[in-house]
Amino acid sequence: MAAEYPGLLLLSRNEALRAYVDLLLSERGIPVRHFDNAKEGLFWLVDNTPRHILLDEDLDLDPFSVANRIRHVKRLKFVSIAVLIPPSEKLRTTAEVVRVKAIEKPLTREKLFRFLDLPLGSAS
Repeated sequence: MAAEYPGLLLLSRNEALRAYVDLLLSERGIPVRHFDNAKEGLFWLVDNTPRHILLDEDLDLDPFSVANRIRHVKRLKFVSIAVLIPPSEKLRTTAEVVRVKAIEKPLTREKLFRFLDLPLGSAS
């Protein structure tokens, strides 16, 4: 049985993005698990069920293929998944087809908190 993970799984090769997300969510006490390799992240998902998954479009594998693969795992079907993309109608359409949320770069505090369904006010 997979362990529930109360935080975010972030798949990105961008160290600055990982540090930014870590900083924002550590203020809220939300754990972040990140991998710069999609296969490592998928392997981690075998034993863990995070609340949210954020995939960077600059991943070593196509993030939409990774999201689609995750969506086909019954246990992970209802985990909220977003792909961080550059502004592009084509990529937004692809996200709709794969049934994931598209978040346009640059990632801001507001966009991240909206995806995680967190209030925008300061941490208490």
